[in-house]
Parts: sequence; C-alpha cells; structure tokens
Amino acid sequence: MALEANVELLAHGSIFQGLSSEQLSAITNVCKKTFFEEGSTIVEAEHRGDTAYLLMSGKAVSRPPKGSGFEPEELEPGMLVGEMAMLAETVYSITIVAEERVRALAINRAALFEVMEKNPSIAYHFSEKLIGRLSGLAHDLRSVDAQFAELEASLDEAITAAA
Repeated sequence: MALEANVELLAHGSIFQGLSSEQLSAITNVCKKTFFEEGSTIVEAEHRGDTAYLLMSGKAVSRPPKGSGFEPEELEPGMLVGEMAMLAETVYSITIVAEERVRALAINRAALFEVMEKNPSIAYHFSEKLIGRLSGLAHDLRSVDAQFAELEASLDEAITAAA
C-alpha cells in the first residue's frame, strides 16, 4: 500500500510524468524515507547535492538568496525539491527549510543511476524531458535576445535623432 501511494505521489512530478507504474515502482524502491524536523535545512544554496526530495507530508519554505529578486515560496506535499541533483552534478541554487516536520522520499543520484542502468528507457525518458526543457529555455532566450535587439535599435535611433 505504501509503495503504491509513493508511486502515485511520484507520478505527479512533471519530470516523472509519462513513466509507467513499473518504472515508477523501480525508482520508488531505491528511495529512502527521510525526515526533517521543523527548522531543519533540506537543501542549502551553494552546496553540492546528489539527492532530490519528494515531499510527502509537512510544509517547507524556500529561502532565496538575498538580492535574487525571488520571494520565499511555501512547499507542500507532492513537490520535488532539488530535482536536478538526482540527475547531474549540482549546486543547489536555493535553500529549503522545513517549516514543520517533513517526511520526504530521498532520491539519490547513484541509486537512480543504478535503476537507469537496469532500465535504460527510464534514462531515455529523463533525457527527453531535459531536452524539452532546454529547447523551451533556448526559445525563451531567443525571444529575450530579439527584444534586446529591438531596444538597442530604438536607442540607436533616439541617439541619432538627438545628435
């Protein structure tokens, strides 16, 4: 029963969507149930990490670095924290702290890689998800670049007109 609930919770994470129940079960089988007491740091900005945490119960809050322009965000069960750490060498970009006792599934990179070696279709799934995200980012960057080019042209025209 607990395995099924964990699989269902995992399935809601966007990076896991599209994996079969069997694939999700294989991942869930290597996860470790972890607890964080109120006030405990789950992940810390600027520290290397190799684990993502799927929040199962309790609440946590993000603490963005000062000057980042981001606001703290409440995190609730079903949210995945430190997602990239389970897939690649990562330095966490934000600190996450338990606001109350948090129960989480820890998804360690080494354990996940063992699952992917046994079932390469899982690795393929994650690579496709990441390629999709990178393609979206590239599209957004091209759009921002075009906006800057338009702004630069407008400024050049204004400077020429003022001269």
